[in-house]
Parts: sequence; C-alpha cells; structure tokens
Amino acid sequence: MNQLNKSRTLITIILTLNLLSPLVLAKAPTVYEYTLEYKFENRGNTDFTLTEGDVAFPLFINTTGTTVKINEISREYRTEVMDTDGNKGVIVDIDLTLSPGEEESYTITYQITSSELAVPEFDLSTAEGFDAIPSELVDEYCFPTETFPIDDPMFYDIASGLVDVDDTVLETVSNLVEYIVDETTYCNYETPQYPNSTLANQLGDCDDQSILLITMLRSLDIPAYLQVGIYVHNAINDQDSSWDDHLINEADGVAWHGWAMVYIPPWGWVPVDLTMTNADSGLELIQSAPEYNSNIIPVLNVSEQPYIGGTLETRDRYINSTVYVTVSDTVKVTYAADNPLQNYLLLGLGAALLIAIGLMFHYGNKNKAY
Repeated sequence: MNQLNKSRTLITIILTLNLLSPLVLAKAPTVYEYTLEYKFENRGNTDFTLTEGDVAFPLFINTTGTTVKINEISREYRTEVMDTDGNKGVIVDIDLTLSPGEEESYTITYQITSSELAVPEFDLSTAEGFDAIPSELVDEYCFPTETFPIDDPMFYDIASGLVDVDDTVLETVSNLVEYIVDETTYCNYETPQYPNSTLANQLGDCDDQSILLITMLRSLDIPAYLQVGIYVHNAINDQDSSWDDHLINEADGVAWHGWAMVYIPPWGWVPVDLTMTNADSGLELIQSAPEYNSNIIPVLNVSEQPYIGGTLETRDRYINSTVYVTVSDTVKVTYAADNPLQNYLLLGLGAALLIAIGLMFHYGNKNKAY
C-alpha cells in the first residue's frame, strides 16, 4: 500500500443543522466579523441584465459548532430564498439592468461564532457495517445527479474492486480515500470537474477529489455529499483573476475549500478532507480532518443541485458578456479564546469563490422558491 503522506497543496480555492450533530464542542469559540462585497461593472455598449442569483448573498449554515447571523447589509433585500439542498440566501433589492458604463456594488457583514470540535475516536474494532446505515439516508443521498453520476457503472466497478464484501463502512471509506489520494495529483481548475474527468486525468483540486470520492461512495450506497466553506488563515495572500478576467478575486487571509461529508456508523456524519491533510493511511486521514478546527466554516451543501453544470453555465454567461465582477472580503477577529483582546484584520477570498458565486448565480435560475 502506498503511503498517503505525499505533499498536499494548501488550497486557495475551494447541510443543515444536524450536519455535525455527533460532534461535541471542545473549546471556547472564536468570533469573526466577515464582510463580503461584490462589484459589477458593465464595460460594454449595451445593457446587461443580472439574474436574481447574481444579487444573492449566502446565509451560511448554522451547525453544532458554528452560528452565523447578518450584522449589516448595504441594500434592502427583497426575499429570503432556499435551493434544493437547503442552502439559504437573500436577494438584494437593486435594479437588475446594468447600463453601459454602469457599476453596482453591495456588501454584507456577518458575525460568525465558530467553535473547535472534539474529534471522534475512529476505531476499526467498533466500526459498524452497511446494515447500520439508515435506509432513509440511502434513499436521500444515493441516487444519480448531475454532479454525482453514480448511474455510470464505471464508478461502482472501481469502488467495489477496492473493498471486501465483509468490510465495515469505515474500512470501505478508508480504502477509497487511499485510492484517490494515491492516484490523484492536486491541480487547481477554474471550475469544478466532473468525476470521470478527475478519474481519467488523475488531476483535481479539493472539490474535484471530493466529488470523485462522493460519487464512488454513493455507488456503494454510502451516503455522502459535498460541503463548501471558507478557510481563515493569515498566511493566505493571493490576487488573481479567472473566467477570462471577468472574475477578479483578492485573497489575503481567507480561501474557499471543499470537502466530503460521509455517513460512517456509529459516528454519523463526519468530514473527510482529501487535500489539506498529510496522513499515512486512509483511517489516519479521516481522523485528521481539519474541519474540526474553528477556522473552517461551512457555507454551502451540495447534494442534488447541478453544482458543476451551474458553475459552467454561469462562467460562460459572463465570459460572453461585457460585465466584470470583483469580489472583496474582510475578516476581523473580534474575539479569540487564547487572547480576548486580539483584534486584527484578515483580507481576501480564494479564487474558488467563483464556485460559490456560480451556485448563488444559479439560485436565480431555479423555478422553485428558496
């Protein structure tokens, strides 16, 4: 068995209340003030009509360890909305038509209270089998979607060949984790990749590798979904553009990240991070997931929605337009348990905000109410 301690690149890119319910709070929380600003510029000679999704702000996810509320928003918002995966947002009340030469910007400030969580003790001797997975979770998560095409028999054929019939769920997840980490090299893309591309090219970033893992797990009837969130760290300092320069991001202190949430009995839903952890085995990687730390904050859940197709559609819409989007973020730590007087600024967002933007853009294209 190959070791899993290959270098894992520190990513600069990238559902519900019961998401981390099996976990126990371990330390006093850190409180962040997080400000997100979007600016739209029409540099062309004709009008451009924004969608409602373009002017939607995410409302984050309140979990056992994280509570998020809006402190201030620069514009009135017209409605609160929800997508098929339960992600909530608000639609800003602005004129959706951008005239030639016009700029529109809006900001929102959140208060985020995030606690470090105790890590479960994953032990093969107490791990349970597939019969311990509730059938309703299999029904809810283990069917083909645009992002997780488990109807392609290739994923089941590969996944089933990596495990034994008597393996527990934990052993199965560990084996698939080892396979993907050993066979896939980290590569940063502008948009999320379909799992067959990640498998064929043996390349993918955090959410690409997670999507491949989730697809293989679902093919074996193990419930799993993708979670996307922000990672706060003062070592992050980057500025770049993507989507043929139609999307501009400044990152200094914050990046976007993606990981898998997997149902492993008897521990329930647990995070599995394939790219931000060094480990010598699949089991050790599961045990070492950084999502138990207070500086990783979940924002969006991806299970049913067309995460990849929606992002590609949004990218194409902007590339074929004369509108340019600038994203600016500021995180202010207002309280940290180790130093209550600490108060400093972290600026930025990773380039993978295009993924989150793509999802929020896609909200406006849905026919069902949020």
